[in-house]
Amino acid sequence: MKKMIITVGRQYGSGGRAIGEMLAEHLGIPFYDRNLIEMAAEKSGVDQGILAIHNERAVQATLMKVKGSAGLKGRPVGELLYQTQSQIIRELADQGSCVIIGRCADYILKDRKELFSVFITAPVPKRIERIMERNRMSREDAAEAVEKVDRQRADYYLHYTGKTWGAPESYGLTVDSSLRGVEGTAEYLQKLVLDFQNPFPAM
Repeated sequence: MKKMIITVGRQYGSGGRAIGEMLAEHLGIPFYDRNLIEMAAEKSGVDQGILAIHNERAVQATLMKVKGSAGLKGRPVGELLYQTQSQIIRELADQGSCVIIGRCADYILKDRKELFSVFITAPVPKRIERIMERNRMSREDAAEAVEKVDRQRADYYLHYTGKTWGAPESYGLTVDSSLRGVEGTAEYLQKLVLDFQNPFPAM
């Protein structure tokens, strides 16, 4: 397979993470999501737990001191995390094919010709049901979680890209995961990725 950088934006409860992970397995390429926080902690010297609190959230007012690097002292944690993860995402894209979940990766890598960006969506009732089952939550709590996380991700995306999170024009492709399920959507995307690499049949 030719080099391909696949970025996956996703509504909360759409199964986007699971789809991205399954797609990476099908293609035999690295998958990056929460491990990006671990990498950012190692690169920045900031505690992983602190960075996790600010993951995919717009800049917080809280300032902190970062040990060992005077240039980073007093900077907002969210800003530090975004810039550090952006650097890591570019480095990973330089290394080879991979699947990256969220974190404005589609925007960070927008000038890469090998970029394949997709946004995973699903109807709100389907997403609420998925969160209820996965997190063992009541319908009311799951609905609140879906609204809250979606709002956080939208604010984060707008803050760093100036674009609308989930808008079709912000991504190469938008897919409703409820039509095929997680596994079916991963297989569908795998076919599209391979077709994207080989748009014309051999003569």
